[in-house]
Amino acid sequence: MQMKKFLMLLIIFCFANNILISQQISQTIKGKVFDSETQIGLPGATIIITDSDPLIGVTSDNKGFFKLENIAVGRVDIEISFIGYESYLVSELLVSSGKEIVLNIPLKESVEYLKEVVVKPNIQKEKPLNSMATISARSFTVEQAQRFAGGMDDPSRLVSSFAGVTPSTVENNEIVIRGNAAKGILWRLEGVEIPPPNHLAGMFSGGGIITMFNSSMLANSDFFTGAFPAEYGNALSGVFDINLRNGNRDKREYTIQAGSCGIEFATEGPFKKGKQATYLVNYRYSTYSILKTFLPHVTGLPDFSDLSFKMNFPTTKAGTFSLWSINGMGKLSAEPDKDPKEWKTNYDNYQYDICYDLTASGLNHRKVIGKKSYLFSSLSFSASRYINNNKYLRPSLIEIPVSEQNEINSRIVLSSYLNHKFSSRHTNRTGVTMSRIAYNYNVEANSDVALSDTNDFFVADKGSSLSFQCYSQSKYYITEKLNINAGLHFLLFTLDNTYSIEPRLGINWNFLPDHTFSLAYGKHSRIEPLRIYLMKVKTPEAYKMLNKELKITKAHHFVLGYDWNINNYTHLKIEPYYQILYDVPVTPDSSFSMINYISEMYFSEQLVNDGTGRNIGIDITLERFLKDGYYYMFTASVFDSKYIGGDGIERNTRYNQNFVFNLLGGKEWQVRKNNLFSLNGKFTVLGGRRYAPIDNEKSIAEQFVIYDNSRIYEEQSPTNYYIDISINYRINKPKCAHSFILQAKNLLMQKEFLGHAYNYETNTIEPYELAIIFPFVSYKIEF
Repeated sequence: MQMKKFLMLLIIFCFANNILISQQISQTIKGKVFDSETQIGLPGATIIITDSDPLIGVTSDNKGFFKLENIAVGRVDIEISFIGYESYLVSELLVSSGKEIVLNIPLKESVEYLKEVVVKPNIQKEKPLNSMATISARSFTVEQAQRFAGGMDDPSRLVSSFAGVTPSTVENNEIVIRGNAAKGILWRLEGVEIPPPNHLAGMFSGGGIITMFNSSMLANSDFFTGAFPAEYGNALSGVFDINLRNGNRDKREYTIQAGSCGIEFATEGPFKKGKQATYLVNYRYSTYSILKTFLPHVTGLPDFSDLSFKMNFPTTKAGTFSLWSINGMGKLSAEPDKDPKEWKTNYDNYQYDICYDLTASGLNHRKVIGKKSYLFSSLSFSASRYINNNKYLRPSLIEIPVSEQNEINSRIVLSSYLNHKFSSRHTNRTGVTMSRIAYNYNVEANSDVALSDTNDFFVADKGSSLSFQCYSQSKYYITEKLNINAGLHFLLFTLDNTYSIEPRLGINWNFLPDHTFSLAYGKHSRIEPLRIYLMKVKTPEAYKMLNKELKITKAHHFVLGYDWNINNYTHLKIEPYYQILYDVPVTPDSSFSMINYISEMYFSEQLVNDGTGRNIGIDITLERFLKDGYYYMFTASVFDSKYIGGDGIERNTRYNQNFVFNLLGGKEWQVRKNNLFSLNGKFTVLGGRRYAPIDNEKSIAEQFVIYDNSRIYEEQSPTNYYIDISINYRINKPKCAHSFILQAKNLLMQKEFLGHAYNYETNTIEPYELAIIFPFVSYKIEF
């Protein structure tokens, strides 16, 4: 009897499970269609699911909003059209049961306006959101960060697959753009400059372990590698222009995620149902403290936590207000073994306690003025604290100071710009940014740990300075196929009373169907880390400030571009470039240059702006967007990066790795009707790191690696070969969605060159290398 009941229950369960599996699971797609230049909603736009039978479609309401309901989960193509505007095609949109899909669709008005004609859509998934961009720019999406092998839900790691970008190491997300250091990157969040938003960014000159916000917080965002539009100032190498998305305005949704990077909880929705005000909140706590037990301590895995949110408040007449914030705390520490016999290399001798904390918040306001303009204004505050207490133990157990850093930086920024569309041919954006930069530094460091037992680098100062930026830029269509972007940027920095006037120019010419030629020039500049201007040297009388008269580092960027849309889903882009850097701070009669500066580099000599540099190279991208279940992208960057220091000798820069090639792609399959399985891979060939020859005799005598800096960066480590993989599986249920992600970086266990070390056991100098598979495992449920 019991067996019959059991069999009956089993049959009922299997029958019910088959019904659920075969059930058509659906989701809602909604959003807003608006003019790309004025941000004004377009009523009556047509939104359809292509190839649907019967045809599924709606029109936007009087404010440009639309809603498509009961759309089956999976991949869909959506076409948006409006008379007199170029149509827009969203291809291979991933529809999941866990969250409603919210789209923001900018349509560009046709220059040659024809009342009854709708322009055929053209797929340009990589096209930047900023309409003023000419070249060396592309957008990136949340879905790419989650799908690309090696992306690890991290924008910096995602863009390391793009042409012109050289990844730093396996265990951090620092990137080098066209031979320029990470310290030259401008980070903008919600239109406002912020400090590098990476955990432990102070250690890596801007890069870090991972960004302080999960990619699921992001809306589509832009990334620039050169010749930026005029609105971007205080940037020398590249720009991240990050946007946070708004929360769902119709229903409350939740996400719980657990993985190797942390345990996360996110929630979003309307503050009050039926109202327009929304919230989006994400909190993450690191699980790396557990993983450190199983992975070598040299990977530098930190403890960290972060909190991000955005609140959006649309009003009827006063415009839209938004309040946003990102906050992160990270720390890393290590104690050496007190028994010198346990030391294998002198890397085992360091005792350190490091932390980097960041907060950045802002209140933004956007107001449509008339039918042709909108005004954007923002008031923001950001602050960062970096502590690095580092000591070195000699075999006699004498403690040698390396660094005692306690740095607090804060910034209050007021910015505003007016965007006006004069006609379908001409749009102008003019803006101003004022910043109050406060600092509180107490830094002592040892510039020569091998030979000195005392500190000789000092910064002890508290105060504030101002920076002022203004710009004006216009985009003008001479014809439908020829347009010009032109602008001017002005930067004033009051700490050293220097300024920079920076013209920008870009031209796009669609000389044949599907073929575009581009040309761009820009003058750019970047303020050096404040500690450089404030550093002091100890004299018999007092401390003397050395570099307060230092100028801003500047560069000329020249870029050519050729873009061929081979078909609707494949394109080829080729960009040769040439960059000239000047007014670079250097040490007289020395090889030292701020071009090669990293955050843990200390020196005691005065700097002068006599240095120069140049980067020349070519970037190539061949990309097939996701279609019919597969995609691929090949990128190649070949470059040469040189500099001239204070001794007048031309040398390789620290970042002159000469080449980087990436081949990545993936395939996805629909499983059991409603689920999705994908396999993604990435293969990277990366030129070796530069370093100076070793003074072997002195190094062995001091039991510490001493380089011959008169021949700095002459040597190069072997070429690296990396394989990354990503396996994703998404399960769609009627009320929720489950996502499983398994990624592995450096599957070949490639030895990564990090420098040299003195080996106590062999009394020799040997390469210091790290060979580790860096795992990323994640489970996420959305409901």
